[in-house]
Amino acid sequence: MRSGQQWSKWACLVLVLSLVAGCAEKKKEGPTGGATGGTTGATAPKEAASVADVPGCEGAVVPSLETIEKGEYTPLSRPLFVYVNKKALQKPEVAGYVKVLLGKAQDYVEKAGFIKLKESLLKEQQAKLEAEIADVKIPEKLTSGSVSANGSSTVFPFSVVAAELFEKANENVRVTVGKKGTGGGFEKFCIGETDISNASRPIKQSEIDKCKANQVEYIELTVCIDGLTVCVNPANDWCSCLTVEQLKALWEPESKIKKWKELNPAWPDVDIELFGADTDSGTFDYFTEVIVGKAKSSRSDYTASSEDNQLVIGISTNKHALGYFGYSYYDKNRKKLKAVGIIPAKTEKK
Repeated sequence: MRSGQQWSKWACLVLVLSLVAGCAEKKKEGPTGGATGGTTGATAPKEAASVADVPGCEGAVVPSLETIEKGEYTPLSRPLFVYVNKKALQKPEVAGYVKVLLGKAQDYVEKAGFIKLKESLLKEQQAKLEAEIADVKIPEKLTSGSVSANGSSTVFPFSVVAAELFEKANENVRVTVGKKGTGGGFEKFCIGETDISNASRPIKQSEIDKCKANQVEYIELTVCIDGLTVCVNPANDWCSCLTVEQLKALWEPESKIKKWKELNPAWPDVDIELFGADTDSGTFDYFTEVIVGKAKSSRSDYTASSEDNQLVIGISTNKHALGYFGYSYYDKNRKKLKAVGIIPAKTEKK
């Protein structure tokens, strides 16, 4: 009987020690087995205020609905557009859908990961639309018709929200939304294949000329505001912020930067795996213009895609990755990504 009690005591002691060791190991590894220090595994990315407290990140701003709206997130905040074929706009279903974009859908802008237009700008866009559809009779409920939109993958989430709202009120009307990229969208739009072109940049002169050649007249409408987001893997515990100067050095056409330590000597001596928008994307045009200094001026040795979800996957599965895309894709994947704070040029450390 005594030997049995003694054995039980030893067994309990071994069990307790095993549990303590297991807890210590889990604490060391972090939530998903990553290395200790910084943001690891599925831990939420640092918020704007805490990133600014990281040594060397003074003045850095992380994109958020608040920092984008206040104009603090520079130079990567930008307006998003829709271009609407004037002839198509005379159809009740197209006019009705665009009214939703500038009307009811504005209440869902933040849920789609964007910033609602200032009241004055929104009223200006609504007035521009109303002037074009003054003679269009839009019944309370449409019984037939279709709307075709294509273009920017960044604008896509908001366009889908508007489509769902419009179809819910008009069950027999179908809104088709594609995301071939801003450039790909204009290719279709300027030959009259689509009613609406979603764009994350203004239309180019070459596209204007193509529309004229095909007798496609249009109106440009600003629908919301976005913040381009630079992201790394959550297991990256060394890079919390970058200056505009560092981003330019990394992405310019003749860049020789291959490793993280070449951006900062204190960072790892490992290759940076780059991900970004493809050359047909308005996001590519905007990023290169405000960061590199010239639209479409970029290094080419990176994984490019017009499908932002593919970029999310690439960064979220590679500890040494860095890439950029629209804020909404970061916002929906916060547990898989870490947003990098940006130090605007005017406050960059020399």
